[in-house]
Amino acid sequence: MSNHQPSIVVVGAGFAGAATAFHLTRMGMERVTILEQEDVAGMHASGRNAAMVRQVVPHESIAALARGGAAFLRHLPPDWPLETRFEQNGSFLLATAGDSARLKQHGERSRERGAPAEWWPIERIVEAVPILEGSPAEGGLWCPTDGVVDIHSLLHGYLKAAASAGARLRTSSPLRRVVVRQGRVCAVQTGSEEITADIVVNAAGAWARQIGQLAGASPMPLVPYRRHLFVTKPLDWVKPQWPIVWDLSQDLYFRPESGGLLLCPCDEAAQEPGPAADDPAALQMLADKVTRCYPRLSDLPIRRSWAGLRTLAPDGRLVVGWDASVEGFFWLAGLAGHGVAASYSVGLLAASLVVQESPGAAPAELSPGRFL
Repeated sequence: MSNHQPSIVVVGAGFAGAATAFHLTRMGMERVTILEQEDVAGMHASGRNAAMVRQVVPHESIAALARGGAAFLRHLPPDWPLETRFEQNGSFLLATAGDSARLKQHGERSRERGAPAEWWPIERIVEAVPILEGSPAEGGLWCPTDGVVDIHSLLHGYLKAAASAGARLRTSSPLRRVVVRQGRVCAVQTGSEEITADIVVNAAGAWARQIGQLAGASPMPLVPYRRHLFVTKPLDWVKPQWPIVWDLSQDLYFRPESGGLLLCPCDEAAQEPGPAADDPAALQMLADKVTRCYPRLSDLPIRRSWAGLRTLAPDGRLVVGWDASVEGFFWLAGLAGHGVAASYSVGLLAASLVVQESPGAAPAELSPGRFL
C-alpha cells in the first residue's frame, strides 16, 4: 500500500458509491473505504427501483451517462465477478400529440450520439404490445438497446470487484462526524471507529444533504422524493419479451416482471431520509391513470408493492464535483432515479475527478457550484 496515495472514504454503498469505489480501485487507488449505514448494501434506492436502463432522457448530461452505462452492461469486462443479466428487450416511450415533437427531438439527438431510437405510430406499437389498444398516445420512440438489469448482481459486482482490489466495505457504519481542520477533511468517525480521510465522497443518496451538513460543506438543495412500484400476480397474457412501456404524457410506466407486470404511477412526494412509507393514495393514482388511458389494464390483481426514494436537485441534474467550502469533500448526489442506467459512467466520472483532484474538471451543468 502506497503511503503517497490519499485515503478516500466513500459514504454510501449504493450504485453511486459502489461504482465510484470500483473505478477508484481500477485506477490504482489502494486506500479506499466504503461506509454503509445499513447491514447490507442496497437497502434503499439502489435496491428498491424498477431496474430499468433507459437512455433517452431530456438532460443530455444524464443521457450521455446512461448511454455509457448501457454500453458497459452489454460488454461486461472479463473479470466481472458476478453473472449479471441484462435483458435488452428495448423500450417504447409514448407521447400524445402535444408532446410528440419534443420526444422526436430527443430521439434524433440520441441517434446522433449512438443510441438508436425510431419513431413509431401508435398503431405499430399496439401490434407489438396489444394491451396498449385504446392508448391516447399518438406514437412513441422505439429504443431497442434499452432493457432491464439484475440490480443486485450489478451492485454487488461493483462492490465485490472493488473489495478484491483492496477496498474495505464497512456495513452497519453510519457516519457520525466528518473531521475538518483548517478547512480540509482529515478524518471521519462512525459509531465504532475513526478513519483517516484525505477525501470524502458523499454518495449517501437521500442522506447526502445531511452528510454535507456534518462536514460544514456548502448547502445543496437536494430533496428525496417517494415513488411507488406495484407488481401484479402472474398474468397468462403478459409476454416476458415485451419491452418497457413508459407513457411520458401520462406519467405511467410498466414492464414484465415475474410472469406479471411491474407498474409505476410516477408519484412524487417529498419525504425526509429514511424508510419510504407506503401511501395508499399511490395505488389509487395508478388505478385512475390505467382506467383512463389503458382500459385493457383495468382491475389488475396487485400482489405486492413498495416505495423507494429518488433524490433530486431542483434542475433534475446530478450534483458531481468538489465542494467550494471544504477541501477534500466531494459531492456525488442527486441521481434522480438514473442510478441503475448511469452507474458505470457516474462512477467513472467521479473517480476521475477524485484522482485528478481538479476542482474545475466537473461539467458545469453537474457542478455543485451551480447552486452557489
